[in-house]
Formats: sequence, C-alpha cells, structure tokens
Amino acid sequence: MAGGPSQRDGLPTRLRDWRPHPDPAAAVIAAAAPRRAAALTVALLLTAIMRSLLLPIGELAAAVGFVIALAGLLVVERRMDSVLSRHPHPTLPTRGREIGQQRSETPFWLGAAAGVGVGLVLLLPVMGAAASGRPLSGFWGWGAAIVVIATLEEVVLRGRLQPAWTAEAGPVAGLVLSAAVFALIHLPRYGLGAMPLDFAVGLALGGLRAVTGRVAPCAIAHVIADWGAWFWL
Repeated sequence: MAGGPSQRDGLPTRLRDWRPHPDPAAAVIAAAAPRRAAALTVALLLTAIMRSLLLPIGELAAAVGFVIALAGLLVVERRMDSVLSRHPHPTLPTRGREIGQQRSETPFWLGAAAGVGVGLVLLLPVMGAAASGRPLSGFWGWGAAIVVIATLEEVVLRGRLQPAWTAEAGPVAGLVLSAAVFALIHLPRYGLGAMPLDFAVGLALGGLRAVTGRVAPCAIAHVIADWGAWFWL
C-alpha cells in the first residue's frame, strides 16, 4: 500500500499488506496469446465441422448453430483483448496485443464502394450462366440470413484471424492462411470441387481487408456474392 511508514503502520495488517487480486483468467490467456492465431484457426475449423454435423437436422439448425458458435468466438476474442490490454504479454508484438487494431483505414464510403465492386467482380464467373429460376419471394428471408452469417464470417476471418496471423507471421501469411481457412470452412457444404474458387474468393476478400483496413467492405462483397448465388447457382 502507498504512503509513508507512519501512515502504513497505523493500519490493520490485512489492509496494510493488501494487494489487488489478479484476474484469474489472466495467466491462462497470457500463456495462450502467442498461439492465438493457431487456436482461432482450430476453433473455426471445429465450428465448420459442427455445422456440417447439424445439416442432417436441417439448414436452419445448422445455420443457427454456426451463428452462435461464431458469436461465441468473438466473445472469447474480445475477452482476450481486454485481459491482454491490462496484462501485456512480453513476447507479443506490440501491434498484436489487440488483434482488431488497424494502423489506417480508408474512408467508409470508399471502402463500401470497393466492397460493392469486388462483390460484383466475384459474380462475373456465374453471370453468364442460366438463371437458377428460384422465386424472388423466397429470397428475402434467405437473403437476410446471409447478411448475418456472411458478416459474422468476415468479422471473425478478416477482422480477427487475418490480423492475428499477420501479427505472428507477416501479411502474406495472414492473407493466405485466412483464405485457406475460408475455403476449408466451406468444404463440408460445397465439396472439394469448389475449394479453388473459395480460396480465390478468400484471397480477394483478404486483399480488400488489407487495402482498406476495414472489415465492412469484405462483408459487403461477401453478401453480394452470396446473394448472386440465389439467382445464378
């Protein structure tokens, strides 16, 4: 306790010798911090496996479970940010202590425009195909669900995983590994044949994140590309 000897000596022993109790999770989180990107990668892959296991029950159950799992990962990540800001790990790069931080961001409107542009470019390969014939009336509920799922995917993948790998292994590793995870989490739904395309889409979205410094443009592009699938795939 602060103060002069005469001030301290006049206090009860327990109060005089009191020290603030450390956060019980701090030691565990600090020990895991250097392997944060790998842990998040494994967690994302397990989340995708869980979604595939729920598919026999129904698309709705699988989607709800996936959303809850992604939201849970974000809660854990935020918790780690909070603890590491109070108990910095000496081996972590300064930039990596709060994974969500970015050094610079483009203006939001410019990033949003870039997201729309990338989303339309991603649709080019399928725009020449015959229309799917799905009714517009069924699009609205599905389209709203896509907004939630695609946005959560981008917040976790481009907002957390890519910067985490960038902090630990450099920007190229961050871009490539986050794109690989993006392709892998879609493997149970779309199969091996779609993996090269999914990986390329992941690279495009990761590049958008690197250039704009924002996650919102990635979410916009992802949503536009998925919406297009309703009409052309």
